[in-house]
Amino acid sequence: MPLDPQIEAMLSGQPEWPPVSSVPLDALREGVRASSTQLPPPPVSLASVSDRSIPGAGNDICVRVYTPEGAGPFPVIAYFHGGGFVVGDLDTQDMIARGLAAGAESVVVSVDYRLAPEHKFPAPFDDCWAVTQWIGTHAAELGGDPARLAVAGDSAGGVLASACALLAREAGAPNISAVINWYGPGVHPVPEEGSAVEFANGPILRMEDAHFFSEMLIRDERDLEDFRLSPMKAKSHKGLPPTFIAAAECDPIRDSVEAYAPILRGADVEVELKRYPGMVHGFVSWLAFLPVAQEAMADACAFAKRHLKAA
Repeated sequence: MPLDPQIEAMLSGQPEWPPVSSVPLDALREGVRASSTQLPPPPVSLASVSDRSIPGAGNDICVRVYTPEGAGPFPVIAYFHGGGFVVGDLDTQDMIARGLAAGAESVVVSVDYRLAPEHKFPAPFDDCWAVTQWIGTHAAELGGDPARLAVAGDSAGGVLASACALLAREAGAPNISAVINWYGPGVHPVPEEGSAVEFANGPILRMEDAHFFSEMLIRDERDLEDFRLSPMKAKSHKGLPPTFIAAAECDPIRDSVEAYAPILRGADVEVELKRYPGMVHGFVSWLAFLPVAQEAMADACAFAKRHLKAA
């Protein structure tokens, strides 16, 4: 299927992004931040949005709490932003967190986890897991229900969400009721086949970009075998929460995103996998004006609401 006409029109009026490895890190982060924050927020209403910090493993972790309108206690969703573990912050995917809080009628806690290469693996995972654990014992402070928790993320954040679900199962707590993963791969490095060949040059994300981000994160090749970075490589997937997986058709990592679904189904985990035709990596960030992004958000929110119902 060809690129979505609206995305094609958007990209035709913009200069092509250079390979991320060719851009100084500070400039790359600023470029991503500038392009993201100029996007309009989705037209949703929330009761409040506030920043705070919570304790991590030797470091404070900044989070942003989005509270929906209505009467609580609400479900609580830990949300982890994308950016290849190297770029992104609380502002770059603010639009996704807003859409998720309003659409899923849940408190969303967006996590400003540490980034590579300054903080190598497993630092981003440690921060996200610390927040997930904190939510499990402090949900009530946020107007939330500790019995109705989920994890969510886009791209790298989807990997982080999958990892936290595995960690929670291993630890026995907190009880995670749903996972939302927008185009986060199930394995690193992404195999050089299928969509990785067809869309090796993007648009938006190139395969060389995906490899660069992984190289910035890992300490050595052994990290690629860790289930936190490659959830498909966990010894078992039994007992994991119901999982929503969204894939973009015109994305080099599409196949490695979708490949996690049969692994989960083989372990009797409920999975909803949906591929969005004509979409590119990162498309949910265009939530304010792109109909298919709105569809992907609505699908994820409906999934979350089904699995986060009050008993």
